[in-house]
Amino acid sequence: MERPWRRRGDFWIGVDGGGTRSRALVGDREGREVGAADGAPGLIDPARTQATTVHVTLVAYAAVRRAEVALPVRALWAGLAGAGNERARAIVERALQRTFLTRRVVVGSDLEAAHADAFGEGPGVLLVAGTGSAVRAVDPRGEVVTVGGWGALLGDEGGGYGIGLDGIRAVLRSADGREPETDLTDALLSETGAAGPRQLADWTVGASKGDIAALSVAIAKVSKTGDVVAARVVHRALSAVREHLEAVLGRTGGWEGRPPVALVGGLVRAGGVLREVVAGAAGEVGYEVRLDEVVPERGALRRAVGLGG
Repeated sequence: MERPWRRRGDFWIGVDGGGTRSRALVGDREGREVGAADGAPGLIDPARTQATTVHVTLVAYAAVRRAEVALPVRALWAGLAGAGNERARAIVERALQRTFLTRRVVVGSDLEAAHADAFGEGPGVLLVAGTGSAVRAVDPRGEVVTVGGWGALLGDEGGGYGIGLDGIRAVLRSADGREPETDLTDALLSETGAAGPRQLADWTVGASKGDIAALSVAIAKVSKTGDVVAARVVHRALSAVREHLEAVLGRTGGWEGRPPVALVGGLVRAGGVLREVVAGAAGEVGYEVRLDEVVPERGALRRAVGLGG
């Protein structure tokens, strides 16, 4: 069926999908952006690959509508959290290929998308601290090293979800008498609407990753007031970030001087509650910190254009 927004020409779609949201960009061969849209989380859950496909399709379609371009576009490149699970990644990629959106689809990781925006195809280190956490490096020899990114159950130390859970646990330990009294209790009860620690525990069971990760902002703010318990939570997160960065230095080589590191994710973007302390820690470990904004969906669009199609 003909649509009133069908502007013809060669266009591509880049999608960045994480545990909290997804975002799509439509652009032309030169990478000029002509439309964008936000959508539901784009994380690949091996148990819910169909939901991932639907979310990516909807956000891409919304961007196409705003761009007023004709379908199918030349290619779509989606950088999705959880793409390290090869079987699930392939299922989502095949499902997206069957949609009406595009002639060609590639699904990669959200880390690849962010790296493409920060460093193009060149060397550099990307530190992610959003809902989850990871560090991805491409060294001057072309070696690709990823540290962390093992997901909510096995990793993501230093990310918002990990900080949120650690803060909740600290409040419950305080209620037991295993931690000192802490202002985190009032802060997290206020954030969640829970009446007390027991209700906070019940809230946590039904909360999404994004809901829990959002608590990291309140936890970081309380830590800055001198609250000992909150400060411990943030210190543990920063220690994990340092471990990630140190591991990358030990596994890469060929750098001339300090390796450049870029920051991406809600906790470390401009105005993020941990941006300054994480940047400081990276500098202490031995990195040249670059504070230019990293836009993963822009990197995904660059990858999409590179596919041709």
